[in-house]
Amino acid sequence: MHGWILLVWFVGLVGLAQSTDVVQRTYRCAGGIEVRAVYQNSFDRVGVVFNNQTYGPLFQVEAASGVKYSDGRASWWVRGSGAAEEALLMSERSGKVLARACKPIR
Repeated sequence: MHGWILLVWFVGLVGLAQSTDVVQRTYRCAGGIEVRAVYQNSFDRVGVVFNNQTYGPLFQVEAASGVKYSDGRASWWVRGSGAAEEALLMSERSGKVLARACKPIR
């Protein structure tokens, strides 16, 4: 819960600085894990909450496929669209995948 509060605070703070387009999505990942993502400014950055920890802001970076967001410590990678959309959250420091096979809850 604490991470979600930080993310909401972050979104509010950015909103004060500039007008933003905000899209919030909840994903269900392998093992029943939930991840919340808040995309801003036409999807050029995202804040992600996983396991009560907030990651971000993560900024859009070059990817071989899909859309990847990173801050050098963590990355959120989204591929596909609609029913085929799938994402993963990874620690770039350890190389460990934190959440995989994340599908948006519609």
